[in-house]
Amino acid sequence: MTKKIIVGLLALLIIAAGGLIGYYSPNLTISPQERHITIKARQYAFEPPIIKVNKGDRVHLKLMTKDCIHGFYLEGYDIDAKIVPEYSKVELRRPSRPKDQPEQVEEITFTADKEGKFRYRCSITCGSMHPFMLGEMIVSPNRPFWTGVGLAIGLIIALFVMLGIKNTSKN
Repeated sequence: MTKKIIVGLLALLIIAAGGLIGYYSPNLTISPQERHITIKARQYAFEPPIIKVNKGDRVHLKLMTKDCIHGFYLEGYDIDAKIVPEYSKVELRRPSRPKDQPEQVEEITFTADKEGKFRYRCSITCGSMHPFMLGEMIVSPNRPFWTGVGLAIGLIIALFVMLGIKNTSKN
């Protein structure tokens, strides 16, 4: 019974080591991509309400609205924009630089360089339900694929070790 426990623990250790090697290998990340996302603002909602990108991706946001003036404030990325109905450009300002003049841009471009969840919200009061006009940008760590590969390799090695120990114990 003790030998089975040791073999099981050894197998788990090998699998975990494979996963950790895959997760923490900096050279095994997916190369950054260009992400073009259109966000439509309407009273009390953003479409899509959730955006998913990987760390390092270059994000191009096109903001639109048809009903009234809205704002778009993205936490953690120093972005605050004013969206005017039926107008192709947005007024972009950087809250960390209050003295800078807002600039007119067709899209907001930035690099998703921080992992985590970042809320975006309407920054211009647009009606009674304005406080509920929220969305979320999820920036993934860009490593899940290689973590899976590491776990799979660890599993294969663990199976070979377990089969090798079983075959030696029969002799």
